[in-house]
Amino acid sequence: MARMKRKDDDALLRGVADELESEGIKIVDSTLCLSRIVASEGVLTKRSPRTAEWEDVRFGFRVAKEVGRLGIGQTIVVKKQMVVAVEALEGTDAAIERGGRLARAGFVAVKVSKPQQDLRFDIPAVGVETIRRLHEMGGTVLAVEAGRTILLEKDRLLKEAEDFGISVVALSEA
Repeated sequence: MARMKRKDDDALLRGVADELESEGIKIVDSTLCLSRIVASEGVLTKRSPRTAEWEDVRFGFRVAKEVGRLGIGQTIVVKKQMVVAVEALEGTDAAIERGGRLARAGFVAVKVSKPQQDLRFDIPAVGVETIRRLHEMGGTVLAVEAGRTILLEKDRLLKEAEDFGISVVALSEA
């Protein structure tokens, strides 16, 4: 660790993995046995985003990837193609809450992996609590990165999204 130039979470995790692998310990993909709960591409709920929401999703996806590349966060709250909130240390749900207070109703939350993220041991995740927070704050769409996001309690998450009229989508690119 002392030899590492960067000390952010990505660098630390990669450093530990590299050290373990140098000792002959193979690090396998953290989703090896979780394929059922990794978001597959497409609209995952009955309700598809409306045209303006799709525009916010695509815009938010591009912004979230850039913010992730800079190591800032992985979640963006968007309304009318304006960034309302950017996740930092507080986490996804707190970013949604902060963004919701500013946007009021009708906003989109987008969560992606950082371009440099090592998915062997660090993969983005959303859960039922994320859907509840989105609903409480007036959000209408949760967009995640397909193949690179875990949906915790997936069936329950999608059921609650349906009940609240929230669209859940997974994209590979914007």
